[in-house]
Amino acid sequence: MEKQNKNMMTTLMLVATLAATAHKHQDRKNGGNYIRHPLAVAALIDAAWMNLTNVCVAICHDVLEDVPHMLVETAEEMATTFGGGFITALEAVKATSDYNEQLTYLLAACNENDYEWAEEVVSGVLALTVVWPRPDHPEDDPKDKVAKKAWEVERIATLPLDAAAVTKADKTFNSRHPIPGRDPAKEAAKYQRYFDAVDRRMLGN
Repeated sequence: MEKQNKNMMTTLMLVATLAATAHKHQDRKNGGNYIRHPLAVAALIDAAWMNLTNVCVAICHDVLEDVPHMLVETAEEMATTFGGGFITALEAVKATSDYNEQLTYLLAACNENDYEWAEEVVSGVLALTVVWPRPDHPEDDPKDKVAKKAWEVERIATLPLDAAAVTKADKTFNSRHPIPGRDPAKEAAKYQRYFDAVDRRMLGN
């Protein structure tokens, strides 16, 4: 059990380092380096859904949406810092332009080259990655933030339960750290829509 816990902690620290490196040039709109957001989201997951996979999904949940272009640089830094499996991962990352594959290689290196687990984490990240405008909806306006938010709420109904749990943690953090200057009442109503949608999903309604 002690060895298992040590391995889990090592994986968590490596995944956190990976995400921190990928987000290192990104700041939050309300101040501070971006990495504090995904780390806090991971800590806000409800206890019933708190496992290694979901925590790592939370830590990496904005990598593919916000900073996929940083994955090669991240692989280079991880290989320099930790060596071992990250050297092999770096070669694999450089050999493909597919961001999903790049993240999979890096995550596998974080967990003793467990590619099946890495694919599961990437699947969770993709479930939380919002693509707007939607590829199959030419009517979507890239600048229409209201429609985008409505779609984000609507899609919660089809999320896997694990992804819904991470979404709840994500919106909990955002609701407690609003962007300065926005109407508090409108922000509260916006986040309540998310929470209601997650509750319905968790109850299977």
